Amino acid sequence: MQVAVFPDLHDPKNRAKFLKGKDFLLFTSGGSSMLDLLLTGGAQWFAGVAFIATLLFGVTVLLMFVGGDGGVDAGADLDLDVPDGSGSDTSSFKILSFQGVIGFGMGWGWGGLVALRSMGWSWNAAAVFGIAIGVIFLRMLWVGFRLVYSLNGSGNVRRAEAVGHTGTVTVAIPPSGSGRVRVVIRNRQREYRASAGGRAVAPQAAVRVTRMRDDGMLEVEPA
Repeated sequence: MQVAVFPDLHDPKNRAKFLKGKDFLLFTSGGSSMLDLLLTGGAQWFAGVAFIATLLFGVTVLLMFVGGDGGVDAGADLDLDVPDGSGSDTSSFKILSFQGVIGFGMGWGWGGLVALRSMGWSWNAAAVFGIAIGVIFLRMLWVGFRLVYSLNGSGNVRRAEAVGHTGTVTVAIPPSGSGRVRVVIRNRQREYRASAGGRAVAPQAAVRVTRMRDDGMLEVEPA
């Protein structure tokens, strides 16, 4: 392994020269470290967004597989309910959804960081490059989520089929607002947003789905 020593890797010329070699071990006479490369010279903006978005994306994917249909509820409508196949439900992945924002954030952060540190571009040029990569990430995630749901949704379960079924409240339903309920339909477990017609329902309470509202939310009552 070769060792390259430069007085300052933040200098685009030094960085470009450095990156032409292969299998270099990062050392600088000025004491620069990996943290310096990530947290100085404007790189902190790219690195911060990249790490936070990647962490949130990992949590979202984990919840998608652990929490039934991948519902994520953080005070806003972040549903990832399986599409019902009618073409009217596009909640599985929306560009302006939570998943869309973190997907773009990953692309912008990592793309901008690579352009700034590896390519030696200016911050503005790296930011524009990051936007392009963010759009590409959005497209990749959209295709990926659709693929996951298509594989997971053989014989798609429609939310309307939940009507009449008994389920369990997983997130408390307040008198005004919505929580979440888990319902088993055709031996498949699904979790949906639900309201209780002005009643408060505690977690783990048994409920019966009475109808599906026009906005796609289920309405339940104590079973």
